[in-house]
Amino acid sequence: MALLLLATACGGPAAPPPSTPPSSPAVTTTAPTSTTPAVDLSSLRQGKIPAVYPEPDLSGLPPKPADSAPLRERIAWEALKKVTDFAHRVDPGARSSCPAFDPGRTTLLTCTVTYLGEKNDYVLRDIKFKGNGLTDGRSEQGIVSYTAEPTAGPIIHDQVEAVLRYQNGTEYAACDMPEHVRFAFDSTRRRPSSSSVEGKWIHVPGISCRQLDPATKTIRTVPLELYEFGSPVHPSSRTGG
Repeated sequence: MALLLLATACGGPAAPPPSTPPSSPAVTTTAPTSTTPAVDLSSLRQGKIPAVYPEPDLSGLPPKPADSAPLRERIAWEALKKVTDFAHRVDPGARSSCPAFDPGRTTLLTCTVTYLGEKNDYVLRDIKFKGNGLTDGRSEQGIVSYTAEPTAGPIIHDQVEAVLRYQNGTEYAACDMPEHVRFAFDSTRRRPSSSSVEGKWIHVPGISCRQLDPATKTIRTVPLELYEFGSPVHPSSRTGG
């Protein structure tokens, strides 16, 4: 008797041929949205970064009076130059005048400089006269000495912002002030803490400025400070609110 060996020893039906799996739909990837908020530059003014420090151009000042000109005219020109130096810009319509005085008797004198339509006092103190014995019959020749300084000075908006852009390498800046301000010095002076300006005074006019920090892409606030001769100080290392 013959025995048959069957391959389907388990007795189940043959398995169907494998089918091709359905293709998966294409997956669309979306770049993640940045969580960094956009910087709002609407409160700043855009301007070109000066290639060099914005030095004042005082070539438009009236010529300096000759040594033979009346003393009051020479002092009036000196007053105009001091106020213009502080502003760092010539006002073609600026005027200055000093009252008549006797340097042998007067010890205090106030001259007036009108700059951009606003009056700034220029005060002479400790006036002293030392004659040399020569006279024309009406007045004696000699040397007049005194100390003098303006008690107020103009701050020019565009000039301040130009220095801010230059010192911090940014196109975007703004200072909270009108086109120009007559700044009375009074008690707004203080000694600077920086050794780089040792021996100088700093004026603090209470004006706030803002700038776009090009490195961090954030807006920083810096206080406007001025050297005693009017040049703006904008410490790039100082952070604000």
